[in-house]
Amino acid sequence: MRQSPIIVTDELSDAQRLHRIAELLCKAILLAEASRAVLPAVSLGEPAEAVTPTGFADDNMLSEDERVLNYLDLVDSASPAMIRSALGFSRSGTYRILNRLTNAGCIAASGQTRVLVYRLNRSEPPVEKIGLN
Repeated sequence: MRQSPIIVTDELSDAQRLHRIAELLCKAILLAEASRAVLPAVSLGEPAEAVTPTGFADDNMLSEDERVLNYLDLVDSASPAMIRSALGFSRSGTYRILNRLTNAGCIAASGQTRVLVYRLNRSEPPVEKIGLN
C-alpha cells in the first residue's frame, strides 16, 4: 500500500501562529520554573531566599528522591528524559532513582517505552503494605 506524502503548509493564520507561540512559551516557562524550584540554589548563583519557593525545604538539603518528587508534584507527569534534563542527573542515575521510587510506591509509571511517564502515586496503598502501630 502506497502512503501519501506529508504536505507541509505555511498557510497558518496570524491567530493560529500566535496561539502556537503562546503554547510553546507556556511550556518553556513551566519547565523553567519547575527546574528552578528543585535545583540547588548554589548552582544558580543566586541567594537561596530568592530561589527557594515557599513550601520547599532548603534545596541543598533535599535528597535526589525528594527533588524528583518535588519536580513531579510541580509538573504532574514527566518522562525520564524530562526529569533528567530538569534536575541534571545522569541517565543511569535517573533510572535508578525512578526505580527506587516506583518500588517504594511513591510514584507510578504509565505508558511504555517511548511514551513512558511518571506521576506521583496518589492512590491508597495496598492493605498488606499498611503497618499497624
